[in-house]
Amino acid sequence: MRPPTRGWLATAVAAVAVSATVTACSSSSSSGSAPVGKDFGVGATGVVHFWARAATGKLAELMASDFNASHKHLKVVVTELAETEAVTKIATAMRAGSPPDLIGLNDIDMPLFAHSGEFMNLTKYVDALPYKNALSPGHLGLATYQGNYFGVPYLADLSGLWYNKTLFKRAGIASPPTDFAEILTDAKKIEALGGGVSGFSFAGDCTGCEAFTGLPMIWASGPRLVNGSIPHQTADVAGNSALKAWLQLYHQIWADKLDPVSDQTDTGTTWGSQFLAGKVGMLPGGYGLIADSLTAADRSQFGLVPLPGVNGGYSTFDGGDDFAIPVGASNPSGSWEFVQYVLSKSEQLKYPGVGYTPVRSDVLSAAYRKANPLDAVMLKALTRGYAPSTLGYNSTFNEPNSPWFSMFLEAVYKGNISGALSSGQSGFSQLLSSSGSGS
Repeated sequence: MRPPTRGWLATAVAAVAVSATVTACSSSSSSGSAPVGKDFGVGATGVVHFWARAATGKLAELMASDFNASHKHLKVVVTELAETEAVTKIATAMRAGSPPDLIGLNDIDMPLFAHSGEFMNLTKYVDALPYKNALSPGHLGLATYQGNYFGVPYLADLSGLWYNKTLFKRAGIASPPTDFAEILTDAKKIEALGGGVSGFSFAGDCTGCEAFTGLPMIWASGPRLVNGSIPHQTADVAGNSALKAWLQLYHQIWADKLDPVSDQTDTGTTWGSQFLAGKVGMLPGGYGLIADSLTAADRSQFGLVPLPGVNGGYSTFDGGDDFAIPVGASNPSGSWEFVQYVLSKSEQLKYPGVGYTPVRSDVLSAAYRKANPLDAVMLKALTRGYAPSTLGYNSTFNEPNSPWFSMFLEAVYKGNISGALSSGQSGFSQLLSSSGSGS
């Protein structure tokens, strides 16, 4: 995940604002079945207009260029959408009856459109993919509504735990942590090195950053904060033991001054900078956040492991994009032909070169590990990845005044963990209900 600033996260809630527009122009939640026929997605002609987020445009352009060079009968034209405008522009185009043929959508926004019937039902075609079981379960889950698939994974942007091998060696730590207790112990040992070195770091004023890296450490132990299916979801906050343990861990790190004091005001704009400078022992962060900035020399100094749970296990936040074909697309067959091409192993293997992780776990081979040792860690974590499928994700987790972030601030910096959990339960339940996700 590329480092989001607080301003970016504030504008992200536009996704919720346009949900009414999406719902208003939909016909029903079961509409949008893809055309039937054995030739769907094979030998299509014409043009596929592909709208991709500018944040992931580099990969979109690479895939389109590769496809166009080998498919003379069909051309893919990429249009990049600014991050803060993507959802609004897509909803507006659908309302006007002029949608693109294919969309690469931030996967957490998929439920907004899928539950409204704005995307084609691709269940028949997804089920027919011979590698379906190797597709990212988190991405696929976000594209699922009422047992049907309204999209398919496109690219993965995952979270993990980065660590500084040099500082670990100096502190006498043989291996990276595998649970919360080891994180705290290791952070103390690294902090003891002195010289301006901190044991741990997090972007403490960046709500999206903390959800991206903190939630997997909760899921790794089993519990989730949002349970059930839309529109009958419930919140599990006040009694969530893994959430409580995570808040306690971060509060202890802050109270014991094991992280830089500047963490408290880091809105995401400098997320990971002190780690890259060699001044931090451990950093929960996105793969691309650090990997995109590493030199060849850095890669021998920094290591990466999946985000651990309270007593072990691991998970990752399934960030990134899903493919979706809008209802009313002019060339749905061409869109599906391009999607299958992008999901082929040969194209998936090109993802690490532009900072992303494939969405097929079956490309993880010995050769892949050797060529992409850091990304291989993320690809392994992909099979245990997850992201909440809810209509109110942005208002619940991303907004600066969200119940998630209010709970984080109260627990981590003030130490009022029980109070934070109680207010968090109320806030989550209220927003699930008001967004239409919960009854």
